[in-house]
Amino acid sequence: MKYFKILTVLLVGAFMFASCEHDIDPKVPSDAVKPVLEAPAGGGTYVLEKVNEEEIFNTFEWSDADFKLPVVVEYALEVDAKGGDFSNRKIITQSIESPLAIKVSDFNKGLLAAGFEDGQAHDVIVRVVANNHLATDPIEMNVTPYFDAEPWSVIGSAVGGWDVKNDQFMAYDKNKDVYTITLDMTPGDFKFRASKKDDDPWKYNLGLTGDSRVIDNEENVELTDDNGANMKCSGGNYTITLDVKGKKFTIVQNSAGEYTNWAQAKVEAVGTAVSGDNADASDDLIWSFGKVLLADAEGKPSVDGTKYTWTWTGIVLEADQGFKVRNFNHESTPASGLQFDAGFSAVDVANSSDKVKDGGDGNIAVSEKGEYVVTLEIDAASGDVKKLVIKEYVKFPSQIYFVGTVNGWDNANPHYVGPQDAENGVHYGFITAADDTEIKILNNPGSWDGYGRGDEAGKLAAGGDNVIIKDQPGYDGAGQYIVKMNLSELTIELVKITHVAVVGDAANEGWPNDDDGTNQGVELTYDAANKKFAGTVTFKAGGAWKFRFNKTWDYNLGNNDKDLTKLNFGGDNFDSPGAGEKTVSLFLESKDQYSATVE
Repeated sequence: MKYFKILTVLLVGAFMFASCEHDIDPKVPSDAVKPVLEAPAGGGTYVLEKVNEEEIFNTFEWSDADFKLPVVVEYALEVDAKGGDFSNRKIITQSIESPLAIKVSDFNKGLLAAGFEDGQAHDVIVRVVANNHLATDPIEMNVTPYFDAEPWSVIGSAVGGWDVKNDQFMAYDKNKDVYTITLDMTPGDFKFRASKKDDDPWKYNLGLTGDSRVIDNEENVELTDDNGANMKCSGGNYTITLDVKGKKFTIVQNSAGEYTNWAQAKVEAVGTAVSGDNADASDDLIWSFGKVLLADAEGKPSVDGTKYTWTWTGIVLEADQGFKVRNFNHESTPASGLQFDAGFSAVDVANSSDKVKDGGDGNIAVSEKGEYVVTLEIDAASGDVKKLVIKEYVKFPSQIYFVGTVNGWDNANPHYVGPQDAENGVHYGFITAADDTEIKILNNPGSWDGYGRGDEAGKLAAGGDNVIIKDQPGYDGAGQYIVKMNLSELTIELVKITHVAVVGDAANEGWPNDDDGTNQGVELTYDAANKKFAGTVTFKAGGAWKFRFNKTWDYNLGNNDKDLTKLNFGGDNFDSPGAGEKTVSLFLESKDQYSATVE
């Protein structure tokens, strides 16, 4: 930001001024008192910059106008060129009150709407006027506005991921009204979005018209803002030109990327640690090193751009024995002609079970016989670096999470989902949903492993595509929902929340008798701005209470340790917090465990 005298100027968006004629155009008495601008003092030279658009420059303060008549007084902030008489009514903002804080972005928009050219310095005068008649003395300033274009970015696995930190913002060409960028991209998917235009970074995005496909060199590719498909690229250095208004883009591959193709590489675990209890284990005929077991999917990897992943789910490993992973039969990989074996040096110890240890001679070992999940990842874009993660196998995760439009697809900070019966894969989550809501179910934060849409409504699938909420059983329009998931049966069902209440004899005459009976509790209402249910509850000195949903005991929250920061389904009651009126807030939509406050 450039400073010439004082702070950077902030401006407020331009609007057409309108009001009732009898309020705004009175016959002004001669003894009427005009307002006086008390702040700012004026003067100074300012260059406005978009990078500072949210900053506050100053506060306009003025005394009240007095028309000596029974009229409604409305104020507007006006601007004109130095030497002008404000006859052209260039209004920055209206229906304002003193004091008025001014932002860079808003005043900049006001200058542009008033006809002041961006990139040029202008001597202007600014004043506050009451009902178009009584005005303050104007103050002078020299201001240079900037061209205000909404930033658009390239986002996706082709540029490192789908989080906001991966947005690759494009340069705007004012003369051609297009956005351009030259950047390196890895094989993967991408879309365009204006992530800063709304709190939801995906509200404004452009995807492919038609099915997803690889596009490396093509002009005027048609785009749509109606849930368009991802574009794909094969990797390399690209120049992209995006026409937002025309909904089309052009992509030129300046140079192709050079990456190892591991897609056909079959990989197996080999060693004396590979137990004969594995149904498909066979003798190692190459190294004579115990047993071999192919990775899942007949030894083939899943592919995400330049990342190739092999998984052994539930592999039985013997205690204190060694193993490695290698190409099938230690043969060269088709297409690349490479072969490898990976042992303990490739293990990501920090993210693996504490039962994993160095087996000597480069091998991997575990301290306790059992079922494990072994994952091998090779990233071709990072020099074919190999990473092994070994965890104890649990049939169903003890904890799962939501990621999606509900949190800007930020998988590092997904929404917590509470276990209802984790041992059998049953979890209940909470979301605020609308027709365009989509989610995935994650096993762990920071990973995309988990569950998505199955082959029909109400069904889930491991690694499936986005779950479209409006297509699921129980969806009944925008609102708050309990999402019931059974990972054992791979099902999903929605229950719309119609009633949230504090129930119990600490806040009511007694406990609810039945769904339609008495003592249904003190109802809480949803606060969309803070994503919580809240209400005022008059507690008694004694008794107990908890949270209940939809007037049924099927859905209730408490905690066996009476800890409000760790609510769980079916948990014990809470003791009364003491007699008196208190504000109760219930938080169900965040990366943290369900919680509540009583204040």
